[in-house]
Amino acid sequence: MTESRREPPRFRSLILTMALVLFGLVWFGIALPDQDWLWFLPVFNEQAARIHLYRDGEEIMLQPGDWGYEPVNEAINQIARHIKAKEPLGISPASQQEYYERFSAVEVFYSEPVIIHTIHGFPKADKYLFPQSGRHFDPPMVFAGMQSRPDYRGGVLVVASRSRLDEAVDAVWAEHQRQ
Repeated sequence: MTESRREPPRFRSLILTMALVLFGLVWFGIALPDQDWLWFLPVFNEQAARIHLYRDGEEIMLQPGDWGYEPVNEAINQIARHIKAKEPLGISPASQQEYYERFSAVEVFYSEPVIIHTIHGFPKADKYLFPQSGRHFDPPMVFAGMQSRPDYRGGVLVVASRSRLDEAVDAVWAEHQRQ
C-alpha cells in the first residue's frame, strides 16, 4: 500500500504569492481612481495648444512655431516629470484673477485632457496654471483644471523645481521688451 504524502507548502512560494498580491493591490489602488495605468512612469511629453504668460497685467500668448514656445513647452514637460506631492487645494477666481493682473504665472492649454503620471493620483486636465509670484508660488506648484470650467479645482501638485520654466519665461519677456 502506497502512502500518499502531501508536500508541505513552500515558504518561498507563499512569500512570493503574498508579495505579488500586495503589489497588485497597491498598483490597482493607485491606478483605478484616475485610470492612470502608467502612474509609476515619470513621463510627460505633451505639446500645448497655447501657452499664456502673465506678468504685472501684461500677457503674451505663445503657440507652436512662435519664438520661445519650444523652451517654455519643454520646461513645462520637465516640471511634470518631477512631482513631489499632491495638495488638496484649489484657487479662488479672485486669486486666479490676481495672477493675470498683479503677479506672474504661466497658463497652459491642451487640446485634449492630459495626465501627469504620479504616484499621488491626479486627474486628467486640459489646462494648468504655474504661479511664478504671489500666492502659492513657493514651494513651486501647478494647479489643474478643465477649460469647460473657469476655475482650477482639479487639484494641485507640488513640483521639485520651477527654475527651468522661470528661465525660459524670463527669456520670452526679455525678447518681448526689446520689440
